[in-house]
Amino acid sequence: MRITRDTLLKLARDFTEKRLTPDRNVTAVFLVGSVRPEDAALPATLDIDLLVIHNGEPPRTREIVKISNEIHLDISYENIKDYAQPRELRGDPWRGWSMWDPLLLHQKGRFFEYTQSIVRAQFDEPENVLKRCRAFAAPARAAWNEMLFNPPSASPLKLLSATANAANALATLVGPPLTERNLLANFPSRAETLGLPDLTGKLLQVITATFDVQHIRDLLPQWQDCFLAAAQAPFDLRIHPARLSYYKTAIENQINGNFPATAFWLLLYTWALSSTSGFASTENEQAWQHFLSQTGLNSTHITDRLEALDAFLDTVEETLEQVALENGLA
Repeated sequence: MRITRDTLLKLARDFTEKRLTPDRNVTAVFLVGSVRPEDAALPATLDIDLLVIHNGEPPRTREIVKISNEIHLDISYENIKDYAQPRELRGDPWRGWSMWDPLLLHQKGRFFEYTQSIVRAQFDEPENVLKRCRAFAAPARAAWNEMLFNPPSASPLKLLSATANAANALATLVGPPLTERNLLANFPSRAETLGLPDLTGKLLQVITATFDVQHIRDLLPQWQDCFLAAAQAPFDLRIHPARLSYYKTAIENQINGNFPATAFWLLLYTWALSSTSGFASTENEQAWQHFLSQTGLNSTHITDRLEALDAFLDTVEETLEQVALENGLA
């Protein structure tokens, strides 16, 4: 299939018309995510993000629908009650940005026009920007505290999730949140915009003591085996058979790009998700544990990683405090 934006829009519209519009409880459907911008760069493998607003409790929270080996739909379902207070959405980093400029595919009534008009009003006011940033900073610091005082809780996935939140606490000062596929790929430009270019290196120090591109290439087969095993019954739909090529192609492209460390983040994060499934073979589990040992993410070196996370969070908190002070919000 030749991937163009028109092709992707038709896929989204056809799915909405056939699967979602007939449901009387579906209030609205939006195209969101990386395909939404008209000038979006289209990688070889991608997902089409749909947000479905449901009148009442939705039957599911997320659904993955495979279109081809290169394309899948990633559908989020949310209760309309979560959008009942549009002013509060200005401080919500995910829902607020989703309502900022989605492509409306279907609605009943005038839900979208009403909600978006209120969300956009004062969206860029420093108070609301800081609310969105602190929505990431607070859970990152809370996770750090828990891991510090209860080291057995410091799993790789928990550390990485806290790291992603810490990175997004800064990234959302100047744009929408970064998703797991491109978090480390897009973070450097956000840090540059903030005048904090050194933070990319500090972010890397949180997740690894060493970095070896060849090591990532060598580990791809074991990573893939673990991913496919976890995808048999995914507890998290980010680990779904339709998303294997989505991640693998990105990892391979990032390895060969100007900043190959971005591939390390994506492989590490998705492997951590896969490893929690309990479906990994003994061989794959041994490969995972060896990987953690070599990169300094095992229990032996967790103190170093927590110190690096603490230092990164200190910078995040100081930056947010400075923004608050400059705008009379301290």
